[in-house]
Amino acid sequence: MKRLLLLLAVVTAMINCSYAANDDIALHVKDIITDWGGSGGKADSETNSYTYNQYALNYWDIHDLSTDVYDRLEMKFATPVDYDNIHVTATYSDGTTTESTIVNGATSHNLAFEADKILEKITVSHGWDGPQGPITIYYDSIVIRAKDSTGLIGNMPVKSPKLGTGMANPILDFQFCADPTAIEHDGRLYVYGTNDHQQYEAGTEKNSYEKIKSLVMISTDDMVNWTYHGLIQVDEIAPWILASWAPSIISNKQADGTTLFSLYFSNSGWGVGVIQAKSPVGPWTSPLSKSLIDGTNPVVAGSGAVFDPGAVIDDNGDAWVTFGNSQGWIARLNPDLHSFAADPVKLPSPFHYEANELNFINGTYVYTFNNDWSDHEPWTWGGTKPPACSMVYMKSTDPLKQDSWTYGGNYFKNPGDNGMTLNNNHTHLHKYNDKWYLFYQTMLLEPSLGANSGFRSIYVDEIEVDEQNVDISECIPTREGVSAIKNLDPAITQYAATSAATLGILYKPTDEAGHMIATVGMTSITAPAMPEGIIEVRNVDFSTRCKYLKCRLKGDGSVALRIDDRYAADIAVVNSSKSDWNEYTVPLTSIEDGTHTIYLILKGEVEFDTWQMTESDLSSVDTVPCDPHDLRGNIYDLQGRRLPAIPTGTIYIRNGKKYLTK
Repeated sequence: MKRLLLLLAVVTAMINCSYAANDDIALHVKDIITDWGGSGGKADSETNSYTYNQYALNYWDIHDLSTDVYDRLEMKFATPVDYDNIHVTATYSDGTTTESTIVNGATSHNLAFEADKILEKITVSHGWDGPQGPITIYYDSIVIRAKDSTGLIGNMPVKSPKLGTGMANPILDFQFCADPTAIEHDGRLYVYGTNDHQQYEAGTEKNSYEKIKSLVMISTDDMVNWTYHGLIQVDEIAPWILASWAPSIISNKQADGTTLFSLYFSNSGWGVGVIQAKSPVGPWTSPLSKSLIDGTNPVVAGSGAVFDPGAVIDDNGDAWVTFGNSQGWIARLNPDLHSFAADPVKLPSPFHYEANELNFINGTYVYTFNNDWSDHEPWTWGGTKPPACSMVYMKSTDPLKQDSWTYGGNYFKNPGDNGMTLNNNHTHLHKYNDKWYLFYQTMLLEPSLGANSGFRSIYVDEIEVDEQNVDISECIPTREGVSAIKNLDPAITQYAATSAATLGILYKPTDEAGHMIATVGMTSITAPAMPEGIIEVRNVDFSTRCKYLKCRLKGDGSVALRIDDRYAADIAVVNSSKSDWNEYTVPLTSIEDGTHTIYLILKGEVEFDTWQMTESDLSSVDTVPCDPHDLRGNIYDLQGRRLPAIPTGTIYIRNGKKYLTK
């Protein structure tokens, strides 16, 4: 139903927005990104004005607009500009700029773009040569003019802050999500978050959270290319919930050898719920018919909202969960992981606000939380007083003993204090492949998807943790994000749901939990449909094995492969015209060995499941139906890995022949 509503929203947007290559594009003060210490400026949509602080580089994010199509910026002011040396700058994708200066008393100003460039951003600023202190400019209109302008004004087309830029943040560029948590399983890191996109799709004026009843699942093994596993529809699994926010996940081995994943979540601000699965992507079930704990619990009643859980399993195998608002709490869980072993105990949590989390580092319990928006006076906990709405940590070796907890410090300021967006603060600290990472949230994706109502996205950066002394250094957020920790092997079957960046891609669920397929579409509810979809995959390690491209496709359309530049020539095109799933193999033109970024370009009504580079054309191998319960012979997948049983619904090799189970 949600996807149907999204499709209707996209169609409506196409009708209401006449954007075309020769239509002009309106910019709005609400979409200006504040790029300086969190105090770079302030938009006032009622007066259509923006207050710029000195030296701040406030800008519009304008990725992917070609100056072959758009040639100038036209600004009209509602009142004359009463300042000297206010600079307007166009920055292009190659790093070059074009700059002009608004004259004192101007009622309009134009900036011509340099030809044959791709626009990246437009900046209005004043520095050492301008007036002292903040200035306010009252706009009448800000329009990017097309060369062959029709006079029609369209919205800014959807873009990606990552596509073709090399930046790794946010980890998803097509979906709003927040409140991160993560767990490692079989070498992959699985990340979960609040599905802000569900509130966005509801078309509300601001992100008020009450529509959010699902969670987002993604995973990676290289920290740059992320596999989208879709949504956990919590309201379908646990119909008694009010909402589902801020997940926290743990796992442990069961007596039967399986792994049980327990995912805790905020049941609105009323309580903490839990769902469980035998796989990190589900299917999920609810072991309870109500919250694990809520405001009716006599121990925690009156202490604030019972939400934002943070769970951990220590080295003894004991599971713990924290939660709370205004006051932090901790409780030990029973082995079933959905009941308490004893009543919750209060945690020392000065100026507590939300975003509880637990880690276990070198025998020490590390409790992190977000403090409130006050000035934190008086501060009596030692060390340096933390700034408002920042992340701090406490540590103890005896978590149920209140006076054992000591203050560790502030490890993450509000993103707005570091040149990003000022928003509520929620982090997840995680060690993966011997590196520590901090997952957090900002609202920087909003301009790319045509939103400005508090919809958040998950970012990640490296953080330094002294495990010996259990000290956490301050993490500075970046737009660039982290580097890949390994290359991607194209000889292994890869999912179309794996990407470093996308544009014009809509992912659809399959009957298999966590398995998504790619189609051409939009997740923005305001932007027109794209003529094609683009999937960018980074650090693809090509070798002499890569002679053919194999894709699993369905429907009428095509998938083209381009190397290192999304505008480059196709080196392979795979066409599909069948209503059922089929595997197609086509030869590649010459590719130099080494590491490349690839672009998979989707066109038409194609549905795209998997791709792989091969040394030979496997389509020449016979495909025959077989009994999936017949285990005679040696069974392998198409990458030559031995399988313990015949897989269902996919192709495999047995005794040198290719089979498809039916």
